[in-house]
Amino acid sequence: MNFIPKIIHPRKVLLFKRIETLTDPEFGVLGENIFAEPIELRGQVKYNSFQTVTSVSSGNDPVSDGHIVFYNDEWVKSGGKVNDELELEEDYTFTSRLKIIEVRPAAHYNSKNYHVHVYFERIRTVSK
Repeated sequence: MNFIPKIIHPRKVLLFKRIETLTDPEFGVLGENIFAEPIELRGQVKYNSFQTVTSVSSGNDPVSDGHIVFYNDEWVKSGGKVNDELELEEDYTFTSRLKIIEVRPAAHYNSKNYHVHVYFERIRTVSK
């Protein structure tokens, strides 16, 4: 019997694989990231905090973090890794850009992991 645990309420998630980070030749500081074409995945989103407001000297800084559960085979095939970015459509009005900070195997059965937990923090929100 081949049992694969299911993902509950899968949502469309776009994976942007980082190709390189441009460096300013004069000052040697990191600049803009260059990404490959997006890869569409389906995952189960779980927020630890959603738009928690942190007051800083420049104003309010809304923070969101959590993880997305993907099927391990799909994640390995996509080639995603730490520091790549994800894009998640929150509703019909805005989209969140997320940075991958950690990837952990999960849902172990018969010495194999069937899921992977991809932990993220939100970089920015874009209105449509």
